Amino acid sequence: MSKHKEKDLGVEQEEELQQADPAETQESQTPDYYEQYVRLSADFENYRKRTEREKAALIAYGKKDFALKMLPMYEVLLRQQKIMQNAKGKDAAKEVKSLQDGMRMILSELEKAFHSEGITKMDVLKKPYDPQTQEVVAMIPAKDSEDGLVIDEAQMGFMMDGQVLRPARVIVGQKKEEEN
Repeated sequence: MSKHKEKDLGVEQEEELQQADPAETQESQTPDYYEQYVRLSADFENYRKRTEREKAALIAYGKKDFALKMLPMYEVLLRQQKIMQNAKGKDAAKEVKSLQDGMRMILSELEKAFHSEGITKMDVLKKPYDPQTQEVVAMIPAKDSEDGLVIDEAQMGFMMDGQVLRPARVIVGQKKEEEN
């Protein structure tokens, strides 16, 4: 009897398989290539975008590193230019004039290079202290009208593409406290 029941169960299972749609059974047995294609395509697009972002970040890092190396030279040239401008006068020698012309050319070329890279010098003197772009190195007594203003610049500050490349180190005026 047990053999007979097994045969009946086999017949029932066969009937169920025959009643099932042949396309459904075939789809459930084969992998969905279109879905795999869509996922692979999306993964590749994400990979492409990520590598583009990483490439841009590396380029920006390289620009910043280069700029930080160039800033001290630029700053020295600016300070020397200021000193030479003050040396103008009746007793200024031809050598000083030649040095001034050379300095002007060098500064002009550096400014062009910095401008092409989006680097600009911060203008901070006689302006209110800005903690986002400046570091205070000292506070000195000042007139009431100069309270909170940048009196002097210990180190020049620079921006690159609208962001702080190097903060300015400044000396800020502080209102004199009255003695009692």
